[in-house]
Amino acid sequence: MTQATANSPHREVNDGRSGSLPSAPFDTTPTHVGWDASALDPHRPVAEARHRSRVWVQQHWKLGAVADSVELAVGELCANAVRHGGGLAGLELVLGATRQFTSPVLRVLVIDHRPDQEPELSSDTDPLSEHGRGLRLVATLSHRWGWHRTGFDEKQVWCSFAVEPWAGSG
Repeated sequence: MTQATANSPHREVNDGRSGSLPSAPFDTTPTHVGWDASALDPHRPVAEARHRSRVWVQQHWKLGAVADSVELAVGELCANAVRHGGGLAGLELVLGATRQFTSPVLRVLVIDHRPDQEPELSSDTDPLSEHGRGLRLVATLSHRWGWHRTGFDEKQVWCSFAVEPWAGSG
């Protein structure tokens, strides 16, 4: 478990569900970790969010098989929050079982300040376009993605990755 410092605080929550996860060769505790935007470098929040996510997924949860996909999805969702969502408010990673006797799911949740701005897949089919591919990439890499309002002034865009019990190597 990492320690919070004055320059990089984070919050860790063990929600008590780790006992309900199927037996797995990787560490599932804590099952919830997140960072407020204030904990990220204000000059490079997307790069730092990607880095922290990769380190947590690969080193703490030992899920090297999905680390690249999670890192890329975090980067795309956080970049969208900065560019279109009024700024990045927070990032959370949640590892848990959705139902008994199923493999765990790793969910990435990115919070921004524009609940009125609905994320949607781009319909731009121009192969030379430099924009509009982020959510399509997230949709392709992840098992599912979506969004919802979390309050008056925030929304959460999320994606989930199926984690196979043997995916812990890496």
